[in-house]
Amino acid sequence: MRLPNPVTDDQLRRWLSWVAIAMSWAIYLPLGAKYATWLLAATLSVIALTHRDGRVYFWREHVALPALLLVGWLGLSGLWSPAPYPLLAAHLGHYALLLAMPLVAAAMPAPAAAAALRHFCAASGVVGLLLLMEPLSLLPPSVLLHSTVDAEGNQRIANSLMLALGVALSLWHATQARQFKPRLAWVGLAALIGLGLALQDRRTGLLTLPLILLAWSLAAPIALWRRFVLALLVGMSAVGAWQVSDNVRARFDEGLRELRQYQSTDHVANSWGQRMRMVEVTGEMVAEAPFIGHGLASWRLLWRQRVQAGTQLHDETTPHNEYLLLAQQAGLPAVLLLLWLMAAAAHAAWQSGHAGIPSLMIWTSIAAAALGNAVLRDAKFSLPLLMVAACCAALHRVTSQGGRTPAGR
Repeated sequence: MRLPNPVTDDQLRRWLSWVAIAMSWAIYLPLGAKYATWLLAATLSVIALTHRDGRVYFWREHVALPALLLVGWLGLSGLWSPAPYPLLAAHLGHYALLLAMPLVAAAMPAPAAAAALRHFCAASGVVGLLLLMEPLSLLPPSVLLHSTVDAEGNQRIANSLMLALGVALSLWHATQARQFKPRLAWVGLAALIGLGLALQDRRTGLLTLPLILLAWSLAAPIALWRRFVLALLVGMSAVGAWQVSDNVRARFDEGLRELRQYQSTDHVANSWGQRMRMVEVTGEMVAEAPFIGHGLASWRLLWRQRVQAGTQLHDETTPHNEYLLLAQQAGLPAVLLLLWLMAAAAHAAWQSGHAGIPSLMIWTSIAAAALGNAVLRDAKFSLPLLMVAACCAALHRVTSQGGRTPAGR
């Protein structure tokens, strides 16, 4: 006699919905909260996908196969890496977080994904408001500010990127609203997040937002001439924002000045000069082993052998470029697998019409941010980006079996 399953489809659907909302708010919380919600979502997704023999739904995710091959190839490259085993395990664990993305996307109900994206926009609005209040000295001391207003390093850059996504997704929600008042509210939220983005002192989000909006305008399922008009408006808006914001101009002028002053030396001290030096030295590593790389987790070891001790550059842990980092570790195949993964996700989003636009936005962000950051190797970037990517994929995913997944979509 078969015993009844103690977990029902309705329970799994509710749990995944709650975790999806928790993920949306954890995006701006400390790293431990991100890990906890992402791993919980992955665990619930595995349960949901096996509850009614739904493994096929995982393989229908367009990024599943390239993600598995990418992580597998990186793991295999550990065989010829000079890195010690603990370092190899840590690096592979960071990259393996990518595998949870198709799991969560396959199991999450579409309504839960839609709610999660709305909550992410709300969370971005809260952070935007905090950034507006901070110059006015209206914020009391709080530990909650350590991962938002007072965030440092890569966490601050990741917040800038997520704020740009918050602006774009709020505007997308405005286009989906059928009534004037909700549409106006979404536009107001986008403006609030945009003001916070303009006030923060990182360039990543400011550079990425026009690219996201441009991708949206070119992929929108409307007449071709309307797409070009939208693209033109995006360009004009970017120029207008440049003209009216002294802070935006100052940040970009600083970056251009650093690039013009760059000299090929380990003693370079400014941000973009250091990035140029990392590109130069890492490019030399890639040229030495272009097809198999130097092995997983090898970059830091080889970097310290080639950069003078005692300089600011000597303590770097990544080259701040995901494409270069993958090429250095596992050669050209790793870069091609990442490009396949991005192209597969973008193609699926493109074919899904209006519902696929958020997914196109997030993968445009990932592709662009990877040029200046280790977006897969650094959990401060990968976790929030993968959380939003999973929700966006779940929003537009369509199956061939009545449009339902084992989680009850």
